[in-house]
Amino acid sequence: MKEQLFKSVFDSASGVADPIQLALSLVVSLALGILLALVYKHKTLYSKEFVITLTMLPMLMAMIIFMVNGNLGTSVAIAGTFGMIRFRSAAGGAKELLSVFIATGIGLACGMGFLVLAVIFTVFVCFVLLILENTSFARVSQTRRQITIRVPRDLDYELLFEATFVNACKYVELVGIKNVKKSNTLELSYNVDLDASLTDKQVIDRLLAINEDIEINISKLAQKKKTL
Repeated sequence: MKEQLFKSVFDSASGVADPIQLALSLVVSLALGILLALVYKHKTLYSKEFVITLTMLPMLMAMIIFMVNGNLGTSVAIAGTFGMIRFRSAAGGAKELLSVFIATGIGLACGMGFLVLAVIFTVFVCFVLLILENTSFARVSQTRRQITIRVPRDLDYELLFEATFVNACKYVELVGIKNVKKSNTLELSYNVDLDASLTDKQVIDRLLAINEDIEINISKLAQKKKTL
């Protein structure tokens, strides 16, 4: 079993691969790409273009690895091409980046002929992804909020908001202050963990009771950062 797992379908001694072996490698990489795309679509907002890309990427990588076949010059040229494509493309989210890396790993394994290893790796990774998606391990807290408040510059917000946040939140942190010159106001950004018994509207009403002139925005989504 171990020998079959790490055995390539390509005969490296001959230097030329059988077309049937190459076709088998491409078919397996395409099938594994489809499986990965199906798992990625589970509970994910996705685009048609990315799903197609994720499906085809393992087969593309398998073909590239097959063509390189130890040629240093070809390897450098391909690395430069992919570097240029990465420079011209927009950055995606962490899950998209992870999926691309998984698809690349599948393509590398298939391109080198380790089809059994590629199948086992893909099934295992997809199984882990499904477990993480359907358990509470990575579930976002339902009481976490990001609150943005715009107040007049002369308002003593620290004393006024402190009592409200203490009574309404289990956790509160002021993460940013922005000066808005045009309106002569300050924009305050808080990360809070609300009391489960309170609704978003009740929190807004409590803050507006302090000063009706303030602007409040409550978001359930965390801000995307440039780092993972």
